Order: sequence, then C-alpha cells, then structure tokens
Amino acid sequence: MTKVFKYTLIDLARNRFVLGYALLMLLVAQGLFMVEDDPSKALLSLVQVVMALVPLIALVFTIVYSYDSLEFTQLLAVQPMARRSILAGQIGALCVALLVAQGFGLGLPLLVNDPGMAAVMLSISGSGLVLVFTALGVLIALKHREKARGVGVGLMVWFLFVLAYDALLMSLMFALNDYPIEPFIVPLAALNPIDMGRILVMLQIDLAAMMGYSGAVYKEFFGSAGGMAVAFGVMLIWFLVPTLLSFRTFQRKDL
Repeated sequence: MTKVFKYTLIDLARNRFVLGYALLMLLVAQGLFMVEDDPSKALLSLVQVVMALVPLIALVFTIVYSYDSLEFTQLLAVQPMARRSILAGQIGALCVALLVAQGFGLGLPLLVNDPGMAAVMLSISGSGLVLVFTALGVLIALKHREKARGVGVGLMVWFLFVLAYDALLMSLMFALNDYPIEPFIVPLAALNPIDMGRILVMLQIDLAAMMGYSGAVYKEFFGSAGGMAVAFGVMLIWFLVPTLLSFRTFQRKDL
C-alpha cells in the first residue's frame, strides 16, 4: 500500500490538472476578495463557487485518472500484492493530492483575507466534499468499463446533487407547506453532501434568517455541538460507503 501510495502521489504531483486546480481555486478565491470590498460578501460568493466547482472537479478528475491509470493498476494486480492495498494506496494518494491543491488554492486566500470561523468551516466543508466525490469517482470508474460512460455518469451524479436536488427539495417544501415538515428537513439535507456543507458554512455566516423557515430549522439543529457532530458524521458516511463499495467491486472485478 505504501509503495502504491507513494508512486501514485508522485505521479499526481506532476499532473498538470492537479496544479491547474490549485491555481484555478487561488485565482477564483483571491479574485472574489479583490472585487468585493466586504470580505463577508466575497465569502458568500465563494461558498457558491466552492459548492459547485469542487465536487465537479474532484469527481471528473478522479474518474478520468482512474481510467488513464488502468494499465498500471492491471500491472499491480498481477503482482503478489493484495488488491485492497492497491486500491487503498490509489484512493489515499488521490485524496491527499486534491486536498493539498485545495488547501493551497482555497485555504491560503481565506487565511489572508478573512481568517474567521466561517472561512474555517468553508475550508473544512470543501475538504469533505473532495473526499466524498473522490470516493464516488473511484466507485463510478470501477463500475463502468467505458471511459465516456463513466464520465457521463459522473456528470449526471453532479447534476443531480447540485441542481436537481435543490429543485426537488423546494418543490416538496412548497407542496407540503400546510403540513409539519420539521422532522423531514434535516434527513433530506443529509441526502446531499453538498447541501450539508453549504448549510454548515451558511450558519457560520449567520444567514439562517435569509434561508427562510428551513433555515430556522437548520440553525436549531446544526447550531449545537451535537448537530455539528451529526453533520460531520453524515459527511464521513458519504465518504466511507462509496469507499467500501469500491473495495468490494475491485476485489471482484475482472481486470
């Protein structure tokens, strides 16, 4: 596992896409802080960018890289090495490379321009999304043999989480506005890791009032230490479940 992790990480460090990701995040984050005089407004704009851009990049890059490194994976699979060690090294290297790139591109501007709790939560939520969508990307690549199909499925997953989910949630809330929906708002939020990350950051910026009735429910639940623990637990589950399914698929996959 250690050798696979080391080799994959070195390969990723030379990858232009990873370097480009770090530079893109740096330019976007610093550009928003330079355009806006109020750091809180820049942070609010950055939240929307991070919640849409980070999952897309992590998901698509992981899928593409998994297909591009298939020959190397096949070579490792015929060696006297456990498959779980191969996959663990590759997933670990992908997560570390993307987290470091994001830490430089997003964390540095936040630290310089708005070093507050909201910025810390945005950085943590962004890192959580990197882990979740890297795990989902590996699973998608293992489930589909064709690269084009895998990328298409990844884009569909991203579309469902970023756009379709919010539309369905709003439709459901309007349709059931005459009924008590408090017990369902939090579980519905847990179905989308992007929405969970957005809620945690918004509460730190104290925009729950602008989020309407659902914002009041989110603030009441996630505003406590227990609610925060539940939120981080949900993000962890979103990472662990695809990862465990990936190990199971990889063990049975005919390379």
